[in-house]
Amino acid sequence: MMRKLLDRTPEFVRFGMIGVVNTLVHGTVLSCLVEFAHVAVVLSNMVAFMLSNLFSYFMNAAVTFRTPPSLRSYMKFFSASLVALALTLLISWIMERLGFNYLQGFLVVIVLVPAISFLAVKLWVFSPKT
Repeated sequence: MMRKLLDRTPEFVRFGMIGVVNTLVHGTVLSCLVEFAHVAVVLSNMVAFMLSNLFSYFMNAAVTFRTPPSLRSYMKFFSASLVALALTLLISWIMERLGFNYLQGFLVVIVLVPAISFLAVKLWVFSPKT
């Protein structure tokens, strides 16, 4: 039954659902490392990013795009993730320079970055042509 429901769910929605769960994975790993293992925040964030990025890659390969994972496609996925981070920082910087509140910048980020990321991942990372 779950498979049938997923089959009827658009790719972008599946991508978004995985993104939400991925954010929870990142936050959980970060919190556990900082609070229980007493690891520095920056290092904890780096570890949490790597683990959540791997989680996101494998889930999107299996659930969203239904393609077998490979090292080549993961490297492309990781690159797309770094571009999304850079885009997030750039949008935030531009919005701040234009005098907008940081929450307005965040709103622009959460509208644009997932849509652009989805297109990059769909057309570049998991495209049958590449």
